Amino acid sequence: MSRYGDQYVVGETYRSSSDPQKDEFQAWLNGPIDNGIRNSGGIRAIVNSQTGKREFLVFVSSQERGGPQNPWEDVINREEGIVRYWGDAKARHNPDPENANGNRWVKTDYCETYAQDNREDAPPVLLFEKPRSGEVTFQGLCVLTDLSIERYKDGADTVVNYLFDLAILDVDTVDLEWIHRKSRTGADVGGPDAWNEWIDSGRVRRYSIYKNQIRSRDAQLPDTDYQPLLDDIRSQLDNPKKGEKMEFLIQYLLETLPNFSQIEQTPTSGDRGVDLEGRIDLLPDAPLGSTDTGIKFKAQIKNKGSSVSGKELSRLASRVEDGEIGLFFTTSHYTKQAQEENFSAYPVRLFSGGDIVKLLAQTELVDDRTLTDRVVKDIQKEVSR
Repeated sequence: MSRYGDQYVVGETYRSSSDPQKDEFQAWLNGPIDNGIRNSGGIRAIVNSQTGKREFLVFVSSQERGGPQNPWEDVINREEGIVRYWGDAKARHNPDPENANGNRWVKTDYCETYAQDNREDAPPVLLFEKPRSGEVTFQGLCVLTDLSIERYKDGADTVVNYLFDLAILDVDTVDLEWIHRKSRTGADVGGPDAWNEWIDSGRVRRYSIYKNQIRSRDAQLPDTDYQPLLDDIRSQLDNPKKGEKMEFLIQYLLETLPNFSQIEQTPTSGDRGVDLEGRIDLLPDAPLGSTDTGIKFKAQIKNKGSSVSGKELSRLASRVEDGEIGLFFTTSHYTKQAQEENFSAYPVRLFSGGDIVKLLAQTELVDDRTLTDRVVKDIQKEVSR
C-alpha cells in the first residue's frame, strides 16, 4: 500500500506535517517523484528529474492570522473560479521581483508557454491555501491567465512584485496518479477533463460553486477570518442613518473597480427600491470605438442582520429595465426561496455579507480587517450634509 493518498478534493483540508507518516501535503505530492516540492516559499515546483522541466507549479496562499497583517491579499474566489496571487518578492528582493526564485519560475513558464499558446508544455498550477499552521486546503487546479508588475507598501518599504491572475478549472478532484506520472515521465495522461479540454482547445471552463446556484446561509456569511471586518462595518456604520452610510460604502467600493463608472446615488426620498445607479463596462480592456460594451446597473443596499426575502428582490427587479442589470447588496444573507425566485425570474446579481467583506479586503478602504478612519470620517461627513 502506498504511503500517500489517491486524490485531492477541492475544498478539503489536509495535514501538513514534518512527519512523513502524517503528512498529506508534501509527502503526498512528492510520492515516488525524485525531484518534488521542497518546504520553501509560497511558490514551489515539481520538476522532471530527467528533463529539468517544471511539470507542475504549486502555489500556497497563507491565510494564517495572529501575526502582523500582510500588506497584500491573495484573492481566491471559487464562486467565480478566479484567483489573484501575489508573488514571492519581499523588500529584500527590490527592485527586481525576479530575484525571488518562485517569481522567476512562473514568469518564465508564463512567457514561454501560456503567453505563446504553447498549452502542451504549460505546467498546471495546484493551488493550496494555508488556513493555519499544520493544515492546507486544496483550492483547485488552475491555469495562468495573466501577470502584471505591481507595488505595495510594507512598512517603510515599497515592494515591487508580480501579481498572477489564474483561472480555477471546473475540477472537483485531482488524482495523485496523474501528478506522479506526469512529473516522472512527462506523459500527460489521465488528467481531469477540464484540463484536457484546455490543452486541446484553449477553452477555460472555470470552477463555480454556483453550479448548484443556491447557497446556504453559512456559505453567504464570512468565515472567521473575515468576520471581524463585517462586525466592524456593523459597528461603525450603525444608526442613525445606517442604511445611508452603507450606501456610501458600497459606492466607494464600486468606484475602486475598473469596470464600474458613472456611479451616483438616487435621491433618498422616493428611490423606490434603487439606491445606486451606474454603468458596468463588460470589456474595459478592449475599447471598440463606437461599439458600446457597457450596460447600466441599478443597485439596492441593505445594512441589516436579518435575511433578505424574495419580496425585497422583486422590488428592485421591477425597477430594472430591458438591457440593465440589478445588483443587490446586503450585510446579511438571502433566503433559499429568495435565491430560487431570483435565479428563475429576475436579472439581479446577489452579494451577501461574505461577498462584500471579501471585496472590501482587496481595497485600500480596509486596514487589518477594519474600515480605515478616513473612510469612516468621509461617510460621516456625507450623511451629515
